[in-house]
Amino acid sequence: MLRFKWIGVCLALALLAGLPATALDPGRRLTQYLQRIWQTRQGLPQSGIVAIHQTRDGYLWLGTDDGLVRFDGVRFTSPDDLDGLALPKMSVRQLAEDSRGALWIATSNAGLFRIENGSVARFSERDGLPSDHVACLFPGQGGDLWACTDGGLARIRDGKIEVFTGPAGEPIRAAAQRKDGSIWVGGDGPGLAIWNGTQFTRYALHSVPRYARVQAMFSDSTDALWIGTTAGLIRLLDGREQRFTKGDGLANDSVLSLAEGRNGEIWIGTDGGFSCWRNGEVESFLPKNGLSQSTVAALYEDREGSLWVGTKRGLNQFLDRRTLPFTTAEGLPSNDTGPVFQDPRGAIWVGTLGAGLARFDGRRSSVLTKQDGLSSNSILALAGDAKGTLWVGTDAGLDQIRDGRIRAIFPGVVRSLYQDGEGTLWIGTSKGVAVLRAGRIVRLNPSEGAASFIEADGKILAAVEGIGIESYDERTLRQVARPSLAIRDADTLYRDVEGRVWIGGIGSGLHLLDGDKQIDFTVKDGLFDDEIYGIAADRQDHLWLASSKGIFSVNRRELLRFAAGQIASVVSTPFSPLDGLQTVECKPGVQPAVWRMRDGRLSFSTIRGLIAIDPDQTQLKMDPPPVVIESVAIDGRSQRLSNIRQLAPGDENLEFRYTALSLHAPQRITFRYKLEGFDRDWVDAGTRRQAFYTNLRPGDYRFQVNACNADGTCNEAGTSLNFVLPARFYQQTWFYVACAAMLALLARFGYVFRIRHMERQFGAILAERSRIARELHDTLLQGFSGVTMEMQALAGRLPEGSREDLRGIIHDAANCLTEARRSVSELRRNRGASPGLAAELSASARQLTAQGDARLELAVERPAQGLPAYVEYSLLRIAQEAIINAVKHAGARTIEVTLQMLPEGLRIAVGDDGSGFVPGEVEADHFGMMGMQERAKEIGAELRVTSSPKMGTTIVVDFPIRKMGEGALRRGARQSIKAEL
Repeated sequence: MLRFKWIGVCLALALLAGLPATALDPGRRLTQYLQRIWQTRQGLPQSGIVAIHQTRDGYLWLGTDDGLVRFDGVRFTSPDDLDGLALPKMSVRQLAEDSRGALWIATSNAGLFRIENGSVARFSERDGLPSDHVACLFPGQGGDLWACTDGGLARIRDGKIEVFTGPAGEPIRAAAQRKDGSIWVGGDGPGLAIWNGTQFTRYALHSVPRYARVQAMFSDSTDALWIGTTAGLIRLLDGREQRFTKGDGLANDSVLSLAEGRNGEIWIGTDGGFSCWRNGEVESFLPKNGLSQSTVAALYEDREGSLWVGTKRGLNQFLDRRTLPFTTAEGLPSNDTGPVFQDPRGAIWVGTLGAGLARFDGRRSSVLTKQDGLSSNSILALAGDAKGTLWVGTDAGLDQIRDGRIRAIFPGVVRSLYQDGEGTLWIGTSKGVAVLRAGRIVRLNPSEGAASFIEADGKILAAVEGIGIESYDERTLRQVARPSLAIRDADTLYRDVEGRVWIGGIGSGLHLLDGDKQIDFTVKDGLFDDEIYGIAADRQDHLWLASSKGIFSVNRRELLRFAAGQIASVVSTPFSPLDGLQTVECKPGVQPAVWRMRDGRLSFSTIRGLIAIDPDQTQLKMDPPPVVIESVAIDGRSQRLSNIRQLAPGDENLEFRYTALSLHAPQRITFRYKLEGFDRDWVDAGTRRQAFYTNLRPGDYRFQVNACNADGTCNEAGTSLNFVLPARFYQQTWFYVACAAMLALLARFGYVFRIRHMERQFGAILAERSRIARELHDTLLQGFSGVTMEMQALAGRLPEGSREDLRGIIHDAANCLTEARRSVSELRRNRGASPGLAAELSASARQLTAQGDARLELAVERPAQGLPAYVEYSLLRIAQEAIINAVKHAGARTIEVTLQMLPEGLRIAVGDDGSGFVPGEVEADHFGMMGMQERAKEIGAELRVTSSPKMGTTIVVDFPIRKMGEGALRRGARQSIKAEL
């Protein structure tokens, strides 16, 4: 038998109730913790980590040879990108936090730096520090801060530095304060010195060689003093020294860093890896186990219980996972595991494919191999009975283990084993099914190899390769009519608490055998994988399945509802690889591939060892993640948070950067945010840690953000930031009022200017008309009068017949002269003194019809005052032209002239009962009708002519006073003035 260290102890402790997530489980080996690594390719600015500290706000600060780095679990941030911090390039040696929450940085070349409330202060030799080379830094009692330097010990209290020179002026490399207040210091030799508040006294170490140097010191919660030297680790308590070296399990004799865990363990960083001292035993984690590099200069356990390890090649995190792995790192003889089984006494058996059979009983561990009597070291199947007998199926035969003795039963490849309620052992061999009953081997019908057995309703069901399910009578061993199942790749069988049989296929998915019915479940129905190697159930009525893609669970009741047609699909819950092994692909071809232990845990055989899961604790309960708004960028420029509370006008493009300070599973933290004053609802950001807003309007805003851990624990309160975005001058109310007033003034000025301009133009028109009237009077009218007088004189000398003809001509000429004088009078008339359109229309109508035989009928209403003169003139001229046409050309007996005020405007109508005409056939040289149309168009009026031969004529002009308003009058005025000009 082979023994391997720690497996029994670790297994026994792991089976205990889970510990809180605030500390690493002390029952696990270091290799059983989940490890994460960050290096330069993961964003770490500088891979050499020499100091680690978590401040009260939750940030993890890292000291490197190039300076300081802040880490939130996802993003690494250098001081240049922080909120206003200005730190020079420096070689960090140690980090510490004082009682006020300020972060102190010890450097090897620039003294001390303090970061407090966003500002940086430096302390150097100029400020009283004994040396700028600071090797260690730690908080002491009473809020003091102690620093080890090349020039002695320094105490910083209330910003003042007090120096205590060491013995013989030796440099101090490490120090620690014990419960009595004394400070123990060490340097370049094997001895120590004690500062008691007044003086130093020497203390000799007897367990280390004379060449040893002190490199690290720490006083734990029991007041034991731990001293890390170049020749091992010393535990000093009550004057007794206990030295640990590589021979005691230490990773290396050169100890560089020390830290204490929450459970009292001591973490030890060395030049060869890191170690853990726990209850007098030392365990180590080395580069061959996965450490990023061998030199461990920094160790720190954060507030969530994770262990952080800094090396020259990156940052390592160790934390509890939801699984308990067993691999060669824990002493398993091989990671190529086979079947797993727990016997009635509680011992756990794990078969391997080539390295024998491992056994754990909670106290001892052992391995059985071919040298101990096994038929082969490749174990394919395990089974047992209530008396403690273990049956082992190998690739070379069947073995029996009873009371520690191994006995070979028969040769051949044994793939599966099952012991029924009658005590019969069913054996799946490469040549078919066999049974062992009453000490005799009975081979049943030869067939292909049987992969699995299960007992159901007095029958034994066997999953046979290439055939499917065969059925045997449990008592007679005779093969009976097998179920009509279309399954040819069955690999595992399982019977649930209600007697239903579940079948796992290699590619066909999961099947339910319920009586004579077969129900299939595949990936398209919601199954995580179609290659099923093993099935087990937990206490919550979930089926856990081992598959080619890993481990997953499905609610059994949900599967039954799907089988009944009540739901369309099922929900599979994959077991997250983040908390398992690097891969959790399960092992095919071994039985059982999964086993439920007596405490409810499930153990799965995988291609990378054995993995144990507690279904009752598949989620680590974590505290709500603290949420922090880190920075705000305005138009792409990062700003201090204090600057955001009162923005400048125009700062309307904002970027908020926020984070959650939980380091356990930071990549799986989800966020949601809301900008009150802009967003109506919360915005689900997923894992994104940025929010963008553009073109914000002026106003008061409040940016809120909250976060949830992977386990669903949420920080609903979150955090918020209030700010005000002031308006630009042209966005303020007074500006709009001023603009409105300015526009009103401009409109008034334009109106007045336009009216005056129109008045000037109209005055010019009137002046021109007066000039034309004078010219007509002085030339044409005077000449025409003279010709008339001469014609009258001539008429007196002509014979009677010719005289009458000439008198007719003279009469016509007199009428024309009268009309011309009336036109000249109209040209000279000042329209501003007009008696009104109604009066002028009446007078003109009477005058034009006075000399004819036509009867005039007037129906004239007095229109509203205020019509422009040119409008009255144009309307009057249209009416006059219509009356003249009725008198001269129509031969009308009655002429009707009306002026009406209608709701939509003013209407003038002239109608007669004369000869009439066809409107479209007016001769081209008759300009009266054309003139009326032009005058109506100029003032925005509508002219309509209704006429037909022998039916008279009606001319109507409508002027829209009320509909078009003064604006129309002004437009008409402009058109009329242009026409007159």
